[in-house]
Amino acid sequence: MPFADRLRDFPVVLEVVPPHRRASEATLRKAEQRVREAARAIPHLDAINLPEILDENHAGMPFYRNMDPRRFATRLKEDLPVETIVNKVVVHLPGSAGFESWLKESLYAYGLKNFVFVGGASSRIKYPGPTVPESNRRLREVVQSGFEAAIGNILIPERPAEVERLLGKTLSGCRFFTTQVLFEPEPVATVLRRYGEACGYEGIEPATILLSFAPVADYGRRRRTSSPRRGNRDSPPSRSPGRSSERLAPLWWHCGRQSRLESTSRKSRHTTSTLR
Repeated sequence: MPFADRLRDFPVVLEVVPPHRRASEATLRKAEQRVREAARAIPHLDAINLPEILDENHAGMPFYRNMDPRRFATRLKEDLPVETIVNKVVVHLPGSAGFESWLKESLYAYGLKNFVFVGGASSRIKYPGPTVPESNRRLREVVQSGFEAAIGNILIPERPAEVERLLGKTLSGCRFFTTQVLFEPEPVATVLRRYGEACGYEGIEPATILLSFAPVADYGRRRRTSSPRRGNRDSPPSRSPGRSSERLAPLWWHCGRQSRLESTSRKSRHTTSTLR
């Protein structure tokens, strides 16, 4: 079943960071094989999410450390049992024309149809590319013309006015949101409830929310996870790999289910996933 159709249920998505852009061919092949093996081993997996890894300097200029997710998606396409989702920081593209060129190449040359559009690291920088809602609307126009595609964005629970941002992006065409790796039920649980309520009041269908969990398997070492808005942050150490995710998942499940019930009562709906 296409990933876009699975969004109405409870999709399970595995996130895989693309290899370094200077990785050898042997390294790339090993990485591809590991991804294919993982995809076959995870029951009911619906997609592989490929983030775009980069750093920004003080002026907002990007430095790309890893392979273009589109290239890695193309390499994975053969013998991969699920679809891929490609992430793109759209604000770094050279204006609307640059986004248009990137989108056409992604759709027609690479044959992609699932995307996550991401904004910049700072609200104080004037980036050359389109905003996330502008990118959503352009891809939505393509979808309405008959092309099949699923539009995704990022949810950052700690960001001020996040519910309003989610609502605006939903109205611009976003069908699903992904989060960074989560270690506590708040503030994302509150954001989910308020987002479901806001969509109910607006009379629109909420987008699917993909909540990110990851086992902390370093036994005391502190691992770092990257956030496009908040830079790097440390994850808590754990002596029991996966125990934190197991403990928190039921709490988020309850909050997501409650939010969906509230939205459904207003002729709307809200779905969540407990693994990405």
